Parts: sequence; C-alpha cells; structure tokens
Amino acid sequence: MNSVHFATSLIVQNRWATLVAAYLFLGGLGAALIALSLFSHLHFRANRAVTLWGTLAGEAFLGVGSALLLIDLLHPLNVWEILMPWNPIFLPWSWIAWGTQFIVWAMVFGLLYIWPLMIDESWFRRLPLMGRWLNFWFELPLIKLVGVWAQKLRTPIAWLAILCGVGTAVYTGLLLRSFPAATLWANDLVPPLFTVSAFSTALAFQLLVLYGVLHQHDALARWYERLDMLLIAVEIVLIFSIMLVILPANLSGQATLHILLHSWGWIIGFLIIGLILPFLLEIKGTFKGWKGSAPVILTACMVLLGGFLLRHYFLASGVYVFPWANAGHDGVLGAGIYHVLTSH
Repeated sequence: MNSVHFATSLIVQNRWATLVAAYLFLGGLGAALIALSLFSHLHFRANRAVTLWGTLAGEAFLGVGSALLLIDLLHPLNVWEILMPWNPIFLPWSWIAWGTQFIVWAMVFGLLYIWPLMIDESWFRRLPLMGRWLNFWFELPLIKLVGVWAQKLRTPIAWLAILCGVGTAVYTGLLLRSFPAATLWANDLVPPLFTVSAFSTALAFQLLVLYGVLHQHDALARWYERLDMLLIAVEIVLIFSIMLVILPANLSGQATLHILLHSWGWIIGFLIIGLILPFLLEIKGTFKGWKGSAPVILTACMVLLGGFLLRHYFLASGVYVFPWANAGHDGVLGAGIYHVLTSH
C-alpha cells in the first residue's frame, strides 16, 4: 500500500459562505416563483390570490437575494457596473453580469404583469399604514394607464418574465459551473440541478400558500404536488450521479465526497429530511391522498429546507485544486488545507 499526501494542492474554499448560499437559494426560488405563478395564471387559470402571492413573494425573494449579492460585492463601483444593461455584451463571459440582467427584468416584467391584478385587488388598499399611500398611488392617471397597457400586452409580458425567471434559475448553477478548479462545481450537472431545485422549492412555497394560507385544495394544488414529486425524483438522480460518478473521478472530487459523507447536516439535513422524505411523502400524497393539510405543509417546509442546505453544502464543500489562476485562496491556508490520502 502506497500513501501519497497532498497537503497544498487541495484547499477548501471559505470565501463564499452562508451569504452567497442564501443569495443563490433566494434568487433561484424567487425567479422560479415568478415564472411558475405567471405560467399558472396564463395557462391554468390560477386565481388572482395565488398569482399575487407567488409573484409578490418571488419579487421579495429576488430583492432580498440581490441585496445579499450587492453586500457581498462590497465596493459601490462593482454594484454600479453589474447593473448596467450593456454588460452582457461587453462581458459575455461574466455570469454575474448575465444573472443580474435576468434578475432585474424578471422583476420588472413580473411586476408589470400583476399590476392590473393589484389595482383591482381591494385588499391592498386596506393594508395598515401602506393602504392610504397605495390607494393614492393606484388612482394616479399614469399608473392606471400602465395597468391598461400591461393588461393589453399581458401575454408577451408574461413570457418575457417567465424566460428571465428561468434564465435566473439556470444562472445560479452556471455561476458555480464557471469555476473549473472545484470538481463539485465544475460539472455539467450543476446547472440542471440548481434549476430543478429552484422550481421544486417554488412549487413547495406555492403549496404552503395554497394549503396553509388560502386553504385551496383544488386541481392546481394537486398538479403542483405531482410536478414537485417528479422534480424531486430528477433531483435525486442528479445528486447521486454527482456523488457516485463525477466526484470519485479525481482528487478534488474525492476530497469533496469525503467532506459530504462525514457531514451529518448533508446526510440527515439534506439527503434524508430535505430530499428523500419529501419524495416519499409526495408519492403517498399523489397516489393515496391526505386527509388534512398538515402533511403537505410539512413536506413543503422540508423541501424549502433542502433547497437551502443543497446550496450551503455545495459552497462549504468546494475543494479547489491548485494551481488555478482563479481559484482564490486568500486566508484559507491553515484551517482550509485539506489532506488527501490515496491508496494504490
């Protein structure tokens, strides 16, 4: 048995931590919620309440997630640069430049689509503190004109918002895919995995709204349950393909796999509670049904937890292989150095 130690070639990154994980989670969830809500309203005749809940929540999640990204950028000039709409033309290799534009326009077109619904919804006018201000705002001639224009162009506006929402969800995976030094990130299954996870969490959120807030157990809710079950099945296949096929193929992947398999948060928190149990519960709910709302609400909460833990552990287990010019290892030597023992 020959043992070879690699003490300086494999380093666990710590520059992208919980803040970025939350940004990736909220960005994917928010964008998928906007796309799902508008598609459901346009083609499945989802009612106004479901559409407003999903779209406004998506706008809020995207807003908070974008704020976390801006905080992470720190420098005001960096913030200004990524917001410029021409950046994808001059920086076509920058996924943050593309992602920022997807986020901005998903929010703009999503808000335009629901604007006529908000104007006609009296609930907003009765809100404490904000109700009087919104009532004044909705009565402005220009705002009414925007509502009329948005109603006439609702279909193209919806599809622009949906495409930008899907683009944002895909971008969260492409952002990690662009770092070739970490095997966990730099594989072709990461973008579809993050996209599937984003829409699964969006379905889970809408199920929380339908069962926990609106108490609607209609055909749309059952359709959401079945679709979420299928998405979780795809997510399981992608996760275990990464763990069992891609990661063992090189030293960086083996180091990552060692971290994941020795992390109870990954095994119990994500794989069992956030992935496998919701899948089994949704199979039961799809084929045998539930007598109450509690199992669906519990399952949805577990899916949302799993969505965040997936991104958290993807970042926490990113093992860089050196030398790579863009790997970045400021301040990580020491606690960050990972020793790999291989046996031949």
